[in-house]
Amino acid sequence: MFTPEEKKTLAGITFAVVARMLGLFLLLPVLAPYVKDMEGSTPMLTGIAVGIYGLTQALLQIPFGLLSDKYGRKPVITFGFLAYIAGSLLGGIAGNIWTMIIARLIQGAGAISSAAVSLAADLIREEVRTRAFAHIGASVGLVFAFSITVAPIIAGKFGVPFIFFLTAFLSLLAMLYILLFIKEPANHHREIEPSIKNVKIILGDRNILLLNLSVGLLHAFLVSIFTVIPIELIKSYNFPKPEHWKIYLPIILVSIALMVPSTIIAEKKGKIKEVFLLGVALITLGFVSHLFVHSFAGVVALLLLYFVGFHFLEPIMPSLLTKLSHRDTRGLSVGIYNTSQFVGAFLGGALGGVFLKLGVVHMLVFNLILSCIWFVVLYLGLSPVRR
Repeated sequence: MFTPEEKKTLAGITFAVVARMLGLFLLLPVLAPYVKDMEGSTPMLTGIAVGIYGLTQALLQIPFGLLSDKYGRKPVITFGFLAYIAGSLLGGIAGNIWTMIIARLIQGAGAISSAAVSLAADLIREEVRTRAFAHIGASVGLVFAFSITVAPIIAGKFGVPFIFFLTAFLSLLAMLYILLFIKEPANHHREIEPSIKNVKIILGDRNILLLNLSVGLLHAFLVSIFTVIPIELIKSYNFPKPEHWKIYLPIILVSIALMVPSTIIAEKKGKIKEVFLLGVALITLGFVSHLFVHSFAGVVALLLLYFVGFHFLEPIMPSLLTKLSHRDTRGLSVGIYNTSQFVGAFLGGALGGVFLKLGVVHMLVFNLILSCIWFVVLYLGLSPVRR
């Protein structure tokens, strides 16, 4: 059970993460059509406006994580929120493509994930930490399901600028909650001084190295799937894009429901490695299922197995990372982890573009081979983790 202080911490950090993710997910299905009609827009600039957010996120995760180790979690989180709010307000009033690109660049500079995860790890006991990250992961999953369902409705009724202003307001509330109601972790005598040189120490831990590899692969698969599969649904099965949420929503809800018992087994029964491997195995089976079942049912099987596996891994990996990381390098460790996630997403998008030309079978075979290697490497290399 969480203590009252842990509940307050978890509520604030969940709100912070949800406010940020809501801004990302609500814009995903509606931003490209909106900016392509802006003054000065070209197809390339439209892509830059959508994707530059992720670039600045990737570049700043490690510096922000290191700064949070040195100067504290809350100052870095506050700065990140202020950047995100400023970028959102600018995006809401942007009248041309270049202003929008600058707005998205500033939004991406609000890279609070490393500091927020580290703050949660600092203030929540190790024995309930996996459950805490499951709570955050479930909230993000629900936000994703909510966003893909309502974003076109909100954009149609109130306009895309309203989404920018809404997420700026929610981010302001989240920032004030963390400032006013969540304490900064107590100062302690440092055993390791903050330095970028500590990257070598962190990556010297085999388990941490495997976690960075895992989060990169997980998100590379996610982006490659969502680059290729929506097109397949439209072209091969005449399933219009506005109806896709009817597949995504129930699948995400089922996978989140299954995440709860898997987290309990991993945490209370000490079966972290077993649940981890099961999640990777389910993702592998997802690629196998669609590779051998070339039909609408095969697509559904792939998405269901992928998302169940995804939500088995989602709470385990950051919890495991914070257990393995030294408290003096925790922010930097999470920064490296988050950078691996964004690099994986970028590579998944780049490969997804290649697979769009080659065909869905190439995506399935390539990802299947990678997931098999991933499973074997984890099985042989991931050491049992003790508290």
